[in-house]
Amino acid sequence: MKKENRINAMNNTFNIQANSLPIDTLSILPSVYSGMLEHLRTHYPNEGCGILLRDKRSNEHHFHIFEPIPNTDQHPQQRFYLEPSVYIRLLFRYPEAAWDRILVHSHPLTSAAISHEDISGWVETQALWTGWLVVSFEDGLDKPSFSYYTKL
Repeated sequence: MKKENRINAMNNTFNIQANSLPIDTLSILPSVYSGMLEHLRTHYPNEGCGILLRDKRSNEHHFHIFEPIPNTDQHPQQRFYLEPSVYIRLLFRYPEAAWDRILVHSHPLTSAAISHEDISGWVETQALWTGWLVVSFEDGLDKPSFSYYTKL
């Protein structure tokens, strides 16, 4: 399910609303949010990608780590392919049993709506993710918009 592009600064975190469980609001520490956007902007006009992480054993409800992952797709302006050596290492470092993992990627020139290629990739890997966050720079690098999905 998708919720529209809203980010609210609340309690020193950035919140992106979602409609379905396991989490209703995606809260991100400001420093992590800034680092995530900087990483995605650095890769513009290519799609940037990474993983947002939250320790399930923590009392904190916000995502407090962003791990960038290189996009090694042959056509990085239209799609992404996570660098396997980095991606696999991170999955072992942050096992699903202990961590909520949000796959993050940017749409440099299109909306934050999940694309057909995204859906295909999600179907193949959905067991790995708590959700997907798509960040669009369609309106400019200084005006990102967001869509957060917790299930198709």
